Amino acid sequence: MKRTKGLLRLRIGIVVLALLSGYFIVDATLPQTEAKVREAKSEQVQSQANLKPPKKDKLVALTFDDGPDAKYTVKILDILKKYNAKATFFVVGYQSEKYPGVLSRIVKEGHMLGNHTWSHKDLTKLSGQQINNEIVKLNKVIQNATGEAPKYVRTPYGAVSKKVTEAIEQNGQHNVLWNVDTRDWAGATPEDMLKNVKANLKPGGIILMHSFGGKKGDLSNTIELLPKMIEELQEEGYSFVTVDELKSKSS
Repeated sequence: MKRTKGLLRLRIGIVVLALLSGYFIVDATLPQTEAKVREAKSEQVQSQANLKPPKKDKLVALTFDDGPDAKYTVKILDILKKYNAKATFFVVGYQSEKYPGVLSRIVKEGHMLGNHTWSHKDLTKLSGQQINNEIVKLNKVIQNATGEAPKYVRTPYGAVSKKVTEAIEQNGQHNVLWNVDTRDWAGATPEDMLKNVKANLKPGGIILMHSFGGKKGDLSNTIELLPKMIEELQEEGYSFVTVDELKSKSS
């Protein structure tokens, strides 16, 4: 009997000892496990901190002056459609009056219209009333053709004065110029124009081209340049947007 009780106590003691031992073993591993979790989290945070921030969008605005017409403007629109590139057309009054259907197509295909004045005169040499007439008359033609008046004006020759700026702003519009001139109006070769663009263009740039006029009325170099320029700039990561989108994303 005594022997049986003694064996029972021994077994109980072994069980208790095993339980206590297991507790301490488990307890001893907890700090190590928690340390590993913290270390893993720390590495994750550090990894996230070391990620390079995404590059800012490389946006560029193609702009075409002096149109529309039924020859070069429509060819430009066809090229832009092929490359899914958007542009802004600063049109003049006497051409817009002739080709309202082209104005409508420009807007329907996701491009933007701007006011390049009615008769392409140097506004700095006109009176305040004459400046206003040059702008308002064309606004009405564009609105009649598309249902919307243009938000932006481009003064002919880039000529600006305080009087001109005030007249534009009184109509709730803003003057937009350019920072890369292809010189297509002077008959520059496609090769020279492309070199010029690639040497001077930066993200947020506005490129000046033409969709009517040019040297002796010839803009065939512009048509030849456009697909190659779009392809090369797209390969460099540029996206072609309207002036309005360019300004909204840079503000």
